[in-house]
Amino acid sequence: MTSLRLKFRPSTANGKEGTLFFILTHRRATRTIYTEFHIKPNEWNDYSSAVKISGTPERQAQLQLIASKVNWSYKLLKSIIAEKETSCVEYSADDIIEAYRRLPPYQTWFCFIRDMVEMKISTGRMGTAKTYRDALSSFAKFRNGEDITADALEPRHIAQYEAWLKSRGLNRNSSSCYLRTLRTLYRKAVETGLTMDKDIFRHVFTGFAKTAKRAITIESVRKIRQIKLDDGSPIAFARDMFILSIYLQGMAFVDLAYLKKTDVRNGLLMYKRKKTRQNLAIGWEPQMQEIVNLYTHLTKESPYLLPIITKPDGTERQQYEKMEHNVNRNLKKLGCMAGLNIPLTTYVARHTWASTMRDLGVDLSIISTGLGHDSLRTTQIYLSTIDNASVTKANQMMINKLLAD
Repeated sequence: MTSLRLKFRPSTANGKEGTLFFILTHRRATRTIYTEFHIKPNEWNDYSSAVKISGTPERQAQLQLIASKVNWSYKLLKSIIAEKETSCVEYSADDIIEAYRRLPPYQTWFCFIRDMVEMKISTGRMGTAKTYRDALSSFAKFRNGEDITADALEPRHIAQYEAWLKSRGLNRNSSSCYLRTLRTLYRKAVETGLTMDKDIFRHVFTGFAKTAKRAITIESVRKIRQIKLDDGSPIAFARDMFILSIYLQGMAFVDLAYLKKTDVRNGLLMYKRKKTRQNLAIGWEPQMQEIVNLYTHLTKESPYLLPIITKPDGTERQQYEKMEHNVNRNLKKLGCMAGLNIPLTTYVARHTWASTMRDLGVDLSIISTGLGHDSLRTTQIYLSTIDNASVTKANQMMINKLLAD
């Protein structure tokens, strides 16, 4: 029979924190397993052999983290003992301690997410890494910077986080995006054994709420094209990128940014979507080349087709994000000049292309192919039978309608 108890040893120095440790007893052999955790005497409940959560809110958060880490260590030791018992092989107290010390260092929730960020960066998934990093930043602010173990996360924490997001003015879809990301990370934590799945997201909204219309009419696009702007100005550049995105089947701004000159060949633009890694081909039209020609003097020394990323020096992601911010700021000004009742952004171009194609009677499966979607289950079954010529023909029809007087 093996027993395991958590104990507290006060410091011999006045006012100093004492140490938490485990007492392991197996067949009359007793061993001490010291932990890295230290608390004050009044923070220990000797009756229940547990950390007492007390003090200021900040100290309570620290003690909660200590308690959850100690609890996790206790569970690991108990699981090692159970494994030894069921193996029907003789073992000693020292064997248990040796197995425990071979385990990798315990990861807190924040540390685990940071590791997931680094993993995505190492595989080139910069967009996903940013999504994870943003979710961590938001959740850490909610926690006032106080970490927690994955095993200690409860439904109430997630429900409180959702309420906190709402109190900061986030709409339902923005809140849901953060929560879906954390749910994905939580599932990964479950897979790696950091916690059991306690379905902690069951009380929060992780779906997609209906939003206000983001697309604009083809007439509004014409009005934007006709506004007199200074050639070469930042607002003119923003408009050109917006129009080019529509021409290129609602291409996302991140994909515009990473287009290379070598992607255009044999009358086609061939590229891979950053988000889905899907290969796409778009018929290269004269109207697209006209916009590109306006900026060739800025891309002479660059492999990129457009002057969004200007220096291939390892800071491409930061350059793209900065330019997208500037373009969106200028698009909002442009939208006001055109009298639009919704904020104009690069994402509006994507919605506008899809809505215009739908209004022209183009089949939904062709629109899905043109957008490069790989998650619309209702249309994916058609993708293998839709060739690029069908999408190109439909896109030419849309461009002609946009340019019509």
